[in-house]
Amino acid sequence: MAEDEETATARCIASNISTQLMLKTIIEIISTMSDDPDKYRARLKAKLFELADTTPLAAMTPTREDKVRAFVRETINAVLTNSRPTSDY
Repeated sequence: MAEDEETATARCIASNISTQLMLKTIIEIISTMSDDPDKYRARLKAKLFELADTTPLAAMTPTREDKVRAFVRETINAVLTNSRPTSDY
C-alpha cells in the first residue's frame, strides 16, 4: 500500500531529525574527548560551513542551489550548537 503524501513527508522529516540527533550525539562524544570541547565544536562548525559553501553539487538552478546550501548550513548550526550538555549521565 502506497503512503499518502502527509505520511511520506512525516517519515522524511523524522528520518532527518533522527540523523541529526545521531550526529549530535557522536559529535558531543568526540568533542568531550578533546582538550577544549567548545573550541573543537567551533572549529568543526567553521570547517563544515566552509565545505557547505564550496562542495560541488549536482546540476541545478542557482535558486535551488542557494536553498540547498542554506538548509545544509541550518542543519550544521542545529547539530553543532556550541554549548556543553546540561545534565550528567
